[in-house]
Amino acid sequence: MKDSICIQKTGFYTTIQDEGRFGYAHLGVPESGAMDKKAMQLANILVNNAQNEAVLEYTLVGPTIRFNCDRHFVMTGGTTVARLNTKTLKNNTVYVGRKGQVLTLTTITSGCRGYLAIAGGLQSLSVLESKSMYVPITQTGVVGKNMEIPIGTSNFGAIKGARLKTETTPYLQEETLRVYKGPEYKLLEKELQEYINNTSFTVSKLWNRMAIQLTETMQHTIPSITTGPVIPGTIQLTPSGRMMVLMNDCQTTGGYPRILQLSETAMYILAQKKQGDRLSFLLSR
Repeated sequence: MKDSICIQKTGFYTTIQDEGRFGYAHLGVPESGAMDKKAMQLANILVNNAQNEAVLEYTLVGPTIRFNCDRHFVMTGGTTVARLNTKTLKNNTVYVGRKGQVLTLTTITSGCRGYLAIAGGLQSLSVLESKSMYVPITQTGVVGKNMEIPIGTSNFGAIKGARLKTETTPYLQEETLRVYKGPEYKLLEKELQEYINNTSFTVSKLWNRMAIQLTETMQHTIPSITTGPVIPGTIQLTPSGRMMVLMNDCQTTGGYPRILQLSETAMYILAQKKQGDRLSFLLSR
């Protein structure tokens, strides 16, 4: 048997993700990739993987996996309650899973998305230059029970250096998102511009890898636009007055006014927000 891990329990919306699938927007193919790229890259760095190696991304509740070989691993992102057999584990700390041991990732207590990197990376099928799961580009959109995922050759220990000693991730508590003006921002009435800049918004029950809608609404007179390009982080204003933040699995074009665009830092902060969480916008001039 090749070096691999086996998914014993899937957790909630557990997927394989790397940095994403770029260069195919003209074909209508979303970027996909890890929602919190900062956490994904950190996980790979800690186990001496290339930053773009594929990892497991899980939401709210993590998966249970069995190691079919000895391999180093680390969890990053949302703070996860985890154990290896009976040993309690911490985030951002590298451990070694021995052949036959079971890693149980349960509730995320801070944030909402966690990342599991295995030394050597997940060697699932690459489609259009990415392993990121997204139907119909990939055959399945989430990992399945009893799925065997091959892993590559470990480089852990080949490069010596400082190791992160803390389990904290400061940006999990951050609520301010730095944004830029979108193409239709100038069409907003002055009062609505001030409202957006001075209001604390709430993540609604409509939040996933495609988009995150905010609960608060505002009356506006901006008409729909001719369908134009959108990217992850584009904030659209719907006819009902709700702001909708497009995320990694979003479409590549849209007809709602594009009033704001999230910065890169804001993207990974928002990736860790769930229903009921609060956030505000800081407009870059």
